[in-house]
Amino acid sequence: MNDALRQRTWEIAERLSRAGGGGEARLTTIADGFRIELSVIRPDGPDDPPAVLAALALGDRWGHSYSPAFRNNGVAREIVWSEVHHPAHVPAPAPAPAPDDA
Repeated sequence: MNDALRQRTWEIAERLSRAGGGGEARLTTIADGFRIELSVIRPDGPDDPPAVLAALALGDRWGHSYSPAFRNNGVAREIVWSEVHHPAHVPAPAPAPAPDDA
């Protein structure tokens, strides 16, 4: 994977970690890039929701999963994630045919 992709991934991870109250962002490799995940404690966690959204938006794809409090000993948990993908290879267009010299 190229350096620009890694640099972008680390930038998102650092911003998510700061915005999420200092929690550690987890990075995983996916088929065409990287996925960054951060656990957020709800409702009174130390995160900055607008900053979390701004960090997520730096990725190519993003989302979240939610687990209600009754499943986690009274603490609701949310995992936010952002993915960074390799740009798709787009082949160059075929050259136009030469005009007929009639």
